Amino acid sequence: MSTKAIAGYLAVLILSFLLHAAKSADTVYYSLLPILMLAFPVIIGYRVRMGFSIKDFVLGLTVSVIVLVPYYVIFGGSGGKITAYAAAFQLAGISFPEEFFFRGFLQDSIGRNIKAVIFVSILFSLAHLPKAVFTGEWMSLLSFFPSLAMGWLYMKTGNILPGTVFHFLANLVYQN
Repeated sequence: MSTKAIAGYLAVLILSFLLHAAKSADTVYYSLLPILMLAFPVIIGYRVRMGFSIKDFVLGLTVSVIVLVPYYVIFGGSGGKITAYAAAFQLAGISFPEEFFFRGFLQDSIGRNIKAVIFVSILFSLAHLPKAVFTGEWMSLLSFFPSLAMGWLYMKTGNILPGTVFHFLANLVYQN
């Protein structure tokens, strides 16, 4: 793992701790975190692999159905209504920036292999530690498991699109 990748991860983790400690997770200041996740790789000149491909989009949807439908049935969703704003926020403010940073930058800088998938999934789960510590949502640390699916999708395609689709749908299912 490169020094730049370590610096980027630590910057994201530290900012997340600071924002959660300041209780700004529900304010406009929290938008600094996804901005950092999008800007850091760009600023250091890292080219994140992304593009629209029907094949990759369908793969993301297929894996989402295979993994998330049983989860929803077993753990029972509330069936609550998801607003367009909530869905747009999940996509633009969480799923895309996190996939851009964790898969497109960190995982890609380590390698497209199973070791990278597991290592980045651990880092992804630990990145949810500030939320767990400051809000008591310890279940967020279980993000390791869906991260394995997102990492596998990136490993197989070299594109953040299928992982973003899975991430987006997983977050919606988890919230519902």
